Amino acid sequence: MALARYDVGRFVVKRMQALILNDQKQLAVQSVPMPMVRRGYVLVKIQAAGIGGSEYQTLQRVGVRPLPHIMGHSISGTTQQGRRITVYPLQGCQQCSYCDDEQMQLCEQWSLIGVHSDGGLAQYIAVPESVLVPLPENMPWEKTVWIEPFANALNAWEVSGANQKSRVAILGAGSIGLGLTARAGELGCRMIHVCDLSSQRLAAATSLGAHHAATALMGSYDVVFDTIGSHESRQMAIDLATKNGCCVFIGFADTMQSVDMARCIREQKQLRGAFVFNRQQFNDAIRLVQRCRIEWVTSLSLDEVENQLRNYLAGNFSVVKAAVFPNG
Repeated sequence: MALARYDVGRFVVKRMQALILNDQKQLAVQSVPMPMVRRGYVLVKIQAAGIGGSEYQTLQRVGVRPLPHIMGHSISGTTQQGRRITVYPLQGCQQCSYCDDEQMQLCEQWSLIGVHSDGGLAQYIAVPESVLVPLPENMPWEKTVWIEPFANALNAWEVSGANQKSRVAILGAGSIGLGLTARAGELGCRMIHVCDLSSQRLAAATSLGAHHAATALMGSYDVVFDTIGSHESRQMAIDLATKNGCCVFIGFADTMQSVDMARCIREQKQLRGAFVFNRQQFNDAIRLVQRCRIEWVTSLSLDEVENQLRNYLAGNFSVVKAAVFPNG
């Protein structure tokens, strides 16, 4: 393997800036060697990388990530040939029944670029050519940071079985919650209610089609999506779901949960998990993110990321969507 070289005019770049997670709660912007480019890989100059729950929760629990590590699995940029692309970050063994069924997130060997390997909080990344997805020429980089979370939302929507007639509640108006709101609004669901503590995110949900956006919800819903994953939000989802209703759980704030199974059985409530997305959902998200507004995105440099992540951990969600533009 040879050291990757990225020509910029008549100069050759051999090092880059990256935000390195060195240990739990330890982040630092460092100068590191350019990525190694293996056969079948492509070097990408990163134009935009989204940050959200996955990144700020990692400061508390490193989990499966190797250390030192570059986070970021919502990645868009340009190749050396000038192609505008986004990165489909999910990979599998390509041999099991789940991979054959386009459900690589269920593969025993699933991996995510930006989680199991270095990701997008850097100036450059080397990725398999097979994961490159072309972007519309007129799509602003700010909108590309919604693609990956909106793909998560589309998978959760399919898992739920929701349709136009469904009364839908969405707990959490972060990136995935807004993706669910956009999908429900696109279909014209008869009731779309969204719950969040951030007035800025509730305003974005209203713009995407929510009929009611508030800090608390009451009533009964056919489908309830919990994008937060706390003890409280999971219990709220179960309480809000009507008899025969479906609760879809997407968030990871807490790992364990006690559930009144007797009640779920008597009321025939469905409890479903939804994780990541397939290639078609990722492609469909490129269309759906056109509904987002550029002004919802707060642009950050690599040096500003840690402060934003700590704001999230402190419960400050006034930023609708934070995105890193590592090359300025």
